[in-house]
Amino acid sequence: MTISNPAIRNALTNDMAKDFAAACEEIESDNRIGCVILRGEGGTFCSGADTASWGETYSGGTLTDEAYELSDAMYGSFVRFGQLPVPTIAAVRGAAVGAGLNLAMAADLRIVAEDARIIAGFTAAGIHPGGGFFTLARRLAGREIAGALGLFGMEISGARAHEVGFAAVCVEDDQVEPTASRMAATTAKDPLLARRVKHSFQIETSGQYLTWDAALEVERGVQMWSQERRLRAQAER
Repeated sequence: MTISNPAIRNALTNDMAKDFAAACEEIESDNRIGCVILRGEGGTFCSGADTASWGETYSGGTLTDEAYELSDAMYGSFVRFGQLPVPTIAAVRGAAVGAGLNLAMAADLRIVAEDARIIAGFTAAGIHPGGGFFTLARRLAGREIAGALGLFGMEISGARAHEVGFAAVCVEDDQVEPTASRMAATTAKDPLLARRVKHSFQIETSGQYLTWDAALEVERGVQMWSQERRLRAQAER
């Protein structure tokens, strides 16, 4: 999946949010898909929401029914991406700002360029963070980094993001997308297994931590299914 609005550094418009949700729906229903890579066109991940688009949305006020519906559509598409039944990778080059950063955080894994720019940018723009920013940031990198980014507007590099656990992999800029493709290929070769594993991943990591014995129960049945499936495949060769 490619975020494409290069004239304004891949900023997200209301129409793009609708297209994004529609693409997620297609992925959900296509069982041949075993992994999704989200990237930005032209070396920039996403510079946030398109201010001109949102200015039109709020022309009648920020509390109108239309404004709420469009906000729901934008952030709802992020949630839909985060809840896809297949593993997802955000391939982050250039800047990930505001809503674009939220979108990167919605992925299961982030691969970042060493010189990528990780910027919340909400308070600098005079607005409160949205899209569940603090919940997502704390889940990835802890309270301190969530506060530094969201409360105090600190910018961090891709290299620093990797150091603090915000991203799993950090490489040179021209290696971000090839690395994402290689990692995705391992998972995507067996779409059914990928979806089963993603389901367990969501259960065990999305909310409160499970106890170890509860995690064993969550995983046990699906792991036994996968073992039986592997043995059958070996016997059929």
